[in-house]
Amino acid sequence: MFELIQAGERTYYIDNPNIMGIYKLNDQEVCLIDSGNGDKAAEEIQNILTQQGWKLKFIINTHTHIDHLGGNRYLMEKWECPAYATNIDNAFANYETLEAAYMYGGYPCNDLNRVFNHPGPIGFLDIEDFDLPEGLEYIRLPGHSFGMIGIKTSDEVWFLADSVLNSKCLEKYQFGYLVDVEGYMNTLKLLQTLEGKLFLPAHGDVVSDIRPLAQGNLENIRKNIDGLLEDCRGGKNFDLILKGVYDRYKMKANVVQNALVGSTLRCYLTYLQDSGRLECYFEDNIMKWKTV
Repeated sequence: MFELIQAGERTYYIDNPNIMGIYKLNDQEVCLIDSGNGDKAAEEIQNILTQQGWKLKFIINTHTHIDHLGGNRYLMEKWECPAYATNIDNAFANYETLEAAYMYGGYPCNDLNRVFNHPGPIGFLDIEDFDLPEGLEYIRLPGHSFGMIGIKTSDEVWFLADSVLNSKCLEKYQFGYLVDVEGYMNTLKLLQTLEGKLFLPAHGDVVSDIRPLAQGNLENIRKNIDGLLEDCRGGKNFDLILKGVYDRYKMKANVVQNALVGSTLRCYLTYLQDSGRLECYFEDNIMKWKTV
C-alpha cells in the first residue's frame, strides 16, 4: 500500500491504514508527520524518501500513541534526526511502560507492555521549544491524548491525527479511546471552524470539508453519554457499567481491550460526575455510580 500522494505544492501524504504526512522544507529536505506502527512502516517510508531523493530533517509526532511513532527509532537512527511532540505526550514516549500503566491504573502486565511498549528517550524534543519552519503550524487537539496536535501546511492541508473517526470507524468503534471527554468535544467543535483545502484524519478518509465528520463524531460522543446515563439510573459498580459498554457495542473483552475501554469509561464517568450528571457513592464497600 504505502503510496505517496501529492496534496499540495509542498505537501504529500502516504496512503496507509495510518496516514502519514511529508512536507518539503526545501528542494532536498523534508519533515515527516507521524511514522506509523513499526519498523515495516519505517522501511516503506525510507524507500519513499530514497526514491524521491529526499533527506529527512525531523519528525513531528502528532501524539505519542504507538501507532503514530512506531517507526521513529528506525528513522531517527537512519537520519540522525530528532522528533518533536508536545511536552506532556513526550512523557509517554520517553518512558516505555507509562502509557500502559496509565490505561491499566497500576503497573501493567506483560500483555499490555508488549502492545504499548514505547521507544524510550531516543531523541524526543518538546515542540513547544521548537520554532517550526515557515510553512508549518500546529494547533492543540486534546481529548484522544493529553497533548495531541494537528499540523497545517502552507498548502492549507491539515493533518488531524486521531481527532475524528471516519463514518466506517464510527460504526465499528463507537466507544473510541479518550483521555478527556470535555477536551475531545471542544476539539470536535474547533475542527468545524477550521479553514483549509484538504483535511486528513490519521485513520479516515481524506476530505475537503471536515465539518460533517466532526459533527458526526460529536453526536456519537453524546450518544455514548446518553447510553451511560441510562445504564446508571439504578446505580451500578464499574464492572457492570463496563460490561454494559461491551454488550451495547458488541465488543469482546480481552486484556488489551479492557485497558483501553476501561480507561475511556473512567474518563466518561469523570466528565459526567464533574458536570453534575452522575454521583458516586459506596455501598457495602463497593463504589457505585448513579445518574442524578
